[in-house]
Amino acid sequence: MSPRLRIEGGWPAPVTLSRGWARANARPWNDETSDAFLRLARGSHDFLAAASEDMVDLSQASVYSPALYPSSTRIWKRCGYEETFHLDVMERSVTSNRSGPTTPVVESKTPNWHAIMEIDRLAFQGFWRMSLAGLMEAMASTTRSVVLTVGDTETVGYAIVGAQWNVSYLQRIAVHPEHSGKNIGSDLVRAALAWARRTAAQTMVLNIREENVHARRLYSKEGFVLTGATLRILRYEV
Repeated sequence: MSPRLRIEGGWPAPVTLSRGWARANARPWNDETSDAFLRLARGSHDFLAAASEDMVDLSQASVYSPALYPSSTRIWKRCGYEETFHLDVMERSVTSNRSGPTTPVVESKTPNWHAIMEIDRLAFQGFWRMSLAGLMEAMASTTRSVVLTVGDTETVGYAIVGAQWNVSYLQRIAVHPEHSGKNIGSDLVRAALAWARRTAAQTMVLNIREENVHARRLYSKEGFVLTGATLRILRYEV
């Protein structure tokens, strides 16, 4: 067994695992499960294996990887991770202008996170819900990011969009189920594209589960196409 690592933080709050130069970050997958989410910042196979073992001990549950392109999964598989979920990648040009949103969409870096968490809880099921830590991580994953919201007196839909270099990423989008069928999803996508256009991004990318037929239909209507690429989420358990 690999040597124990230095762990900073107190689980289930986010923790940092390190040994010398190597470093990884972990947090609960979401608020619905005891599973852990582990991101390798830098380090070898031996370090990742030790971090995975420590996270199983801390969480007493499974450990999941980020969504990875197949070329990045080898080190995880060497540690005993197995592919569990596949996500399809869609993209479209940001420079091709289409209709804008039909309802007001507000841009904010400090939105009503409580309202956003409630919408996320209602829009997604179980494993696929995001915790506040997960949403904040999505915000921080690119050099520029913003939260888009729809709603006058109450938030009824939101999106997180980021940009880095010449690529924009639609990180998350959700609409309160009571307001589905009102084109709020389309308005959020169009507002995200408009924001990305102002950052000088050329392309917007997103990932989607194969079974999420409603979202696929929305993105296709807004000009997104499947790239043929897939991302893999891997699971480690002992």
